Amino acid sequence: MAVVTLYMSDRDESRQFTSKKDADDYDKKLELGSALGDFLDGNVAGLSAEMAEDIGMLLAEHKDLLMAAFKGKTALLAEPSGDNKVSNIADAG
Repeated sequence: MAVVTLYMSDRDESRQFTSKKDADDYDKKLELGSALGDFLDGNVAGLSAEMAEDIGMLLAEHKDLLMAAFKGKTALLAEPSGDNKVSNIADAG
């Protein structure tokens, strides 16, 4: 019988990973999403805490794309991502 090492997320114990790097990356994404959600919640009037958290996670999940857009490559934002999370958030509100 083989032994498999599994790594758990510090912030989401229901998630397990086979590499420490993947678990750490996931924790960083959750931390960034939470911080962005708190920022939005404190700076956008009328935004519910749940919606702020959802938007924060969306931004964290697409941070590389957003960083490229902030550097002037805004056309990247118009490209289809194959992942329709933006409409899911809009539908939830």
